[in-house]
Formats: sequence, C-alpha cells, structure tokens
Amino acid sequence: MQTAVIGQPDESKNNVPYTGPIIDMHLHAYHADANGPPPLPFCVPISTMIQHFDPKDTWMEVVMKASENPNCEGLLLSPETDEELIKQTVGQLQKHNITAVLSGEVDFLPDWLKAAPNRFIPSLKFSLPADEMPIDSLEAIIKANNIKVIGEIGNQYHGIAANDPGMDKYWELAVKLDIPVAVHLGSGPPGAPYLGFPNYRVKFSNPLQLEEVLNKYSGLRMSVMHYGEPFIDEMIAMMYTYPQLYVDLGGIMWTYPKAYFYEYHLKKMVLAGYGKRIMFGSDSMNWPGLIGKSIDIINEAPFLSLAQKEDIFYNNAARFLRLEIKK
Repeated sequence: MQTAVIGQPDESKNNVPYTGPIIDMHLHAYHADANGPPPLPFCVPISTMIQHFDPKDTWMEVVMKASENPNCEGLLLSPETDEELIKQTVGQLQKHNITAVLSGEVDFLPDWLKAAPNRFIPSLKFSLPADEMPIDSLEAIIKANNIKVIGEIGNQYHGIAANDPGMDKYWELAVKLDIPVAVHLGSGPPGAPYLGFPNYRVKFSNPLQLEEVLNKYSGLRMSVMHYGEPFIDEMIAMMYTYPQLYVDLGGIMWTYPKAYFYEYHLKKMVLAGYGKRIMFGSDSMNWPGLIGKSIDIINEAPFLSLAQKEDIFYNNAARFLRLEIKK
C-alpha cells in the first residue's frame, strides 16, 4: 500500500475544479481612475507585457505606449466609472460565490459595502507615512466603521520595512483589538520605482524582516500578501518557525506565466507542507476580470487535489478570520 506524504500534492485527482464558496483575501476598493485614465488595458501575465527596456527611454512613456496598443492574449479593460467598477466587481463576486476582504480608504469603503453588504469584509488600507495618526484615532476609526482587518499595509511602496519601529504601536493595537493584519511583501508593478513609487525596494519583500515583529507580538494574526514573493525559501522558513503565519496568493498568479508560478512558488509551498495556510487572493484593482482569471489559474494547477483547492479557496481563510466554515 502506498503511504501518503505530508504536503505531497495528490495528483490522482488532477483537474477537478473547485466550485464551492470562495473567500478572496485580497480585493481593492479603488476609484476607476486610480491607476490612470480609464479604460485601462491590462495583460495577463503582466510580467510579459513589456519584455525589454532601453533606459534611453522613459519607463512611464514606454508603459503608456504599450497600454495604447497592448499585444497579449489575456487582455482586460477597466470600467470607466466608479459605479461600473463596483457593479462589475460585485457581479464577479456573485457569479463565483465569493466573500471578499475589501481593502480601501475609510471614506470610500461605504460606496462598495452598500452595493453588496453580504459580499464584503471591510479592511482598512494603511501605509506609513501617509496614514500615521495617534493610536486612539485609528482605534476609533476601526470601531466606528466595523473594520475587520487592517490591510493592505503597503509600507514597502514607501521604502519602509515591516519591522520599522514606527509600526510598533499599530501592531500593539492589532493585538489589543484581536484584529488580523495583512502586510504587502512582494512585487509591485513592473518598474515600480519609476511609476510613482521612488522609494519602493525589492529587499523589503523579504519575510525575514517579520521575525522580530512576530517574536515581539506573538498574539498577532498576520497574513503576508503576495507571500513575500520571490523569497519562497525564506517564507517557508518563517511559516515553519511561526505556525500562526499565513500567506495569500495576492495576484502573483497573474503576474508571472502560470508554469513559473506553479513550479517555483505554489507547488513549492504545498510540497513543504503548508497547504493549510495558503489563501486565495485575486488582488483585483481596476480590472474585475482578474477575479475569474485568478480562480481559473488555481483550479488548473495540475498538482492540486480538490481538497487542497478547497483549503486555498475557502477553509484556510475562514480559519484565519475565525469565520464559521460552511459547505
């Protein structure tokens, strides 16, 4: 009799799609023009949209030119108004039976929440230095708006490491309120430092910087958005050492070609035995079609069993958020 190996993908049940309820841990409440004048084209995978660059040119101009005449198979166009963006996003959530952790600014979240109150879990977008405030002010905002998650914490875009001492009072508040946090560690848009984020640094993707944070705040419930990509070995080591640490797939499945994402990212984490702490995230911003594409990429992973897909799409997030696990 063949003995099962912990973490070993079950390839005997390949290509069986998961069709049950989904929790999307990584959805953004953006304005329609947040990434530029709509309609904006978007190629999947985004890493191949511009395959080479000569620095005699300006990266922003090259990106804009590529956007005017995109050459890709997975082309998406963004809705032109806030109302249409919300409507199409809610349509995707209803179509795929999704409840989404919705990250946004406190003054714009209500526009989304009222469109489908049963489909959203409100999460507060937060980054230093822009959102720095007295701790009692942040606590009041969280309580007044029924915020369930703090995130996306996007300090990396501003050149601030996750273990920066300026975050200590915010980690303390999260522990006090017993509210989970979602931290951006990983890739931004291609050429991020030349697209309005001059302080973005790849080195701050490394999850090892979370070591002192998790040691100091052992009661902190933390999800690493984008799973600290490309630092997979470091992420696995952190998950081994800190068993409370979860990750979400946060859009990396459509950032790179599927074969690369499967072989060197997702499969490696599953083989390491951490299929119970990997959560689905679409990272949908201005392109609602990314939600369905993200679901398809996970469902098409040839090494995932149906049970493993169910964990990624639903069970793991329900456990992390302390929700009732429904079938």
